[in-house]
Parts: sequence; C-alpha cells; structure tokens
Amino acid sequence: MSKRSLLVPHDFTHVADNAVKYAMNLATVIDANVDVLHIVKDKKEIKKSLAKLEGIIGRVEKPAGVELKAHCITGHIYTEIAAKAAELHSRIIVMGTHGAKGMQKLFGSFAIKVITSTHVPFLVVQDDSKGMDLSKIVVPIDESQESLQIEQVVSGIAEMVKSEVHVVSEKKIDSGVKLTTAVHAGLLVKQFKEHNIAHKSTVLDKKKGYAGDIVNYAKKEGANLIAFAYHSDSLLPQFDTFAQNLITNKDGVPVMVINSKEAGNYFF
Repeated sequence: MSKRSLLVPHDFTHVADNAVKYAMNLATVIDANVDVLHIVKDKKEIKKSLAKLEGIIGRVEKPAGVELKAHCITGHIYTEIAAKAAELHSRIIVMGTHGAKGMQKLFGSFAIKVITSTHVPFLVVQDDSKGMDLSKIVVPIDESQESLQIEQVVSGIAEMVKSEVHVVSEKKIDSGVKLTTAVHAGLLVKQFKEHNIAHKSTVLDKKKGYAGDIVNYAKKEGANLIAFAYHSDSLLPQFDTFAQNLITNKDGVPVMVINSKEAGNYFF
C-alpha cells in the first residue's frame, strides 16, 4: 500500500516554505510523503519553474522516511489544486498564507472557492506558525448537520497523534437552536468516546463574535489546530465572513477546513 500524500501549493514565497516544513513534520506523524505543487499559466514556464521549485525543496531538511517531490503544471488555482490532489490521492492540502491580506492578495475575494474546490481537507498555515503541535484540536460546530462532517477527519488525526479534541459551540438564545446544537455536540462527543479519543465540550460566551471567540478559546487552551466543516447557503460563499475570519485569524492559529458538500471518505 502506497504512503499517504500531503499536497503543498507553492508560490515561491517564504510562507509557502513554512507550509512545506509544516507538512514535513505532519508527514512524519501520519506516515506520509509530501508533494509540492507550483502552477503556471504557460507551458513555456514549466521547465524554469520546476527547476526553481526543485532547488527550493532540495534545501529542506527531510525527516527519515519522508519523500519530497516537486510538481509544476499549467492551469488555474481554482481547479488545478483540486485536480492534483485527486490525482495523487492526497489526504490533506497544506497551504501557507500571510493572513487576511495575504489571502486577499493570493486569491482575491475567492479564497473560500479555492479551499472548498475539493473534498480533501485544506490546512491553512500562516507565516508565523511555528512547529506542529496537534495535541489539542478545537472543533467548532453549530446547529447545522453539515458541521458534524468534520468528525471523521478529526478522529483520524486524533487517533494517530493522540490529540485531545475540544468541541465548542456558540451560546444560543433560541431554545430550538440551543437544543439542536447541544444534540450535535453530544453526537460528536459520543463518536470521540467510541474512538477512545480524549475530549471535552464547551459552550462559548459571546464576546468577539463566534470566529474570534473560537480563536481566543484555542489560545487559552493551548490548541494549535482549529478544524471545521464549511457550509454555506449563500449564492456568493466567497463573502462568508465567519469562515474567512477563522481561516485568516490574527493569532496565526492553523485552521483545517473541509467542504461539507464534497466531504467523502478519508484515508486516515
């Protein structure tokens, strides 16, 4: 059986270099190899860009047992990242960003479109993210059933890394929404318990908005990953401020996102 693949889109920035390092550390934990992808607009650019990419990854310190491979293809980021992930059967896409401004510069207003273009989990690492400690994972949920779809991938990671999972929800006033959210939290806790995963459930007081409260909780608890399922009924999901704010949080906490509409079976 071939090893898992972690895919890292690379745009020749130091933030992308940091994402490669993060992916290499993660690869040692989940027994994976790392594939680094650069996308160009013209085939004439492939040879030169591939050589540059190979030079960059050639200087990366490689842990024993982890292979690092460069790929350079033509196309558009909105389609080719997902296509390459499918071709390589990648388990996670690890992407670096400079935060909100960097995400805006790289993707315009369509960051969510890129991140949710695939069923593969997208793990966004900011330029000041240091190390890779997944001992505590924060999982925010809401009253929607789609928010529960993060469970499988989090369980897979938590079982391998021996993480403690923190299920968090926002304090609700409406009794119906409050009950539904509590039921969802209970369902996740039940799943984690069945997998023998350490866990806790917390209802967050409203202070800075749900995204801000989630990040503050993660910081307080010493968590270094926030994982959630993205879903939106909006015709223009690229303007979903909750998801955008969480992904590009000012504290630089890495965030993993899965597209609940595309979520399928994971390979952990």
